[in-house]
Amino acid sequence: MSIIAIKMGGKLLAAEKDLTRVINDIEELAKKNQIVLCHGGGPQINEMLNRLNKEIMIVKSPSGMHSRFTDKETVDVATMVMAGLLNKTLVATLQKRGLNAVGLSGVDGAIIKAKKKDKILTVDEKTGKKRFLYGDFSGKIFHVNEKLLKILLNNGFIPVVSAIAESEEHELLNVDGDRTALHVAAALNADKLILLTDVEGVIMDNKVVKTIGKDDIFSFMEKVQGGMRKKLFASKEALDVGLKEIIICSGIQEKPILNALDGKTGTSISWKHI
Repeated sequence: MSIIAIKMGGKLLAAEKDLTRVINDIEELAKKNQIVLCHGGGPQINEMLNRLNKEIMIVKSPSGMHSRFTDKETVDVATMVMAGLLNKTLVATLQKRGLNAVGLSGVDGAIIKAKKKDKILTVDEKTGKKRFLYGDFSGKIFHVNEKLLKILLNNGFIPVVSAIAESEEHELLNVDGDRTALHVAAALNADKLILLTDVEGVIMDNKVVKTIGKDDIFSFMEKVQGGMRKKLFASKEALDVGLKEIIICSGIQEKPILNALDGKTGTSISWKHI
């Protein structure tokens, strides 16, 4: 039985109509495949931070990537939102369809271990000057406990994993959702990793690029911006750790996963350009 790993972002989770389409596909796929879901929750975290009058700090790395600076209060909110309401709402939605799901964070069963970043190097967008920021509670994933996930999969459950990890000192850490998905998929030796987003795939000259080989990823990264650039970087990492194929596709269309798996939509990234 094939294992399919699927990553869903917070935007998709917030749109009931789009989420229904994704769940429809998962219901169909689960008849013949083992499914593991990973999810983020950036918009919902921002919404809660705003409600709490907590400043949202977005920083830029020297490589041009933008990310959230996660201090202690922010990681507490991220845990509350992602491992709490979002995770359990998604589990309940699956349960309603008869899909037996188990909601987890990376902390549960030490599923996801990450090394806390002592400091992060940032670039001031106005001056271009570099500086270190301290007190960040984000991390780089270095281990996934696939044993617990396999127990669940082999007993007919769908693990639903939120992007909160455990540090070596047992602290809560915010980790990137795409990287959470790729490390989980690699640990399970998944056949496919689906990264659902709000665009049709990697777009060049107003057209979706159907396939990208590993050697071409960096050239595409130089031409795209924002979240897609991060997804391409995550796709390269996924290939580096042994995954065979990553599909970046839109979750806001009819049969978003099924059509992507059939090659009708999305961008397929693999070792060789097809």
